[in-house]
Amino acid sequence: MKPVTLKGHFDHNKEYKVSKMLNGEYGYEIVTPFYTHLNEKEEPCAIMVNRGWLSGDLDRFRLHYFGDSNNVTGVLYRGDALTKYSKKNNPQVMEFTNTKLDEMTLISQIPNKEEANAFMLKVYDTDE
Repeated sequence: MKPVTLKGHFDHNKEYKVSKMLNGEYGYEIVTPFYTHLNEKEEPCAIMVNRGWLSGDLDRFRLHYFGDSNNVTGVLYRGDALTKYSKKNNPQVMEFTNTKLDEMTLISQIPNKEEANAFMLKVYDTDE
């Protein structure tokens, strides 16, 4: 997969914690809207960015807020592959177990839903 670099800024007020297990340890994938441009109505448009996994022990320390950058590099993907066994998200109470883009972009009130629902960026590098 070819890496993509985007310029913009994160909105931590609309951040999602997606419950995940990694090597037997409970934690979260942090998904944050990343605003890249304004549309013709001057509304900020975004793409959802999976910023990576955070141990459940560090959840309250908000370490994922640091490193806010103007550039992010990663690969585009469509979110988690869901099966009939996948646990459903409960967006009404902000409980997420998978990265279902249509739910996240709707709650975040991202105006470019059609584009934002197509792909998410999985980050592997940020420029300070």
